[in-house]
Amino acid sequence: MNNKDKKEDRVFAVNYSQVDPKTDQNTQLALAKMELTYAIIGQVLGLVCILGGIGLFLNGVTGSTSWTANILGAESAITDAAPGAILFIVGIFMVLVTKYKFVHKKAS
Repeated sequence: MNNKDKKEDRVFAVNYSQVDPKTDQNTQLALAKMELTYAIIGQVLGLVCILGGIGLFLNGVTGSTSWTANILGAESAITDAAPGAILFIVGIFMVLVTKYKFVHKKAS
């Protein structure tokens, strides 16, 4: 196997545990529980942010907030947004990022 083949085998994993099925079952269970705890906390905080953003919007809280972010080449810019809109967007981001995933994959 040459270097070119090795690069194709690499996996970039974000927000999930990737475990070889041969791993001890107690270790797998502990990892799954930790991942589930992380996901539940993230989902609850995301929901609180979403509901808070909706609450601010419905109560007519006004203001001007600007947001500019550049992460790994992806750029996000929001200008003159109400605080409720920013909180709502942060909540959606948290919900998407903290989804529960636990994957079995044989080591190569």
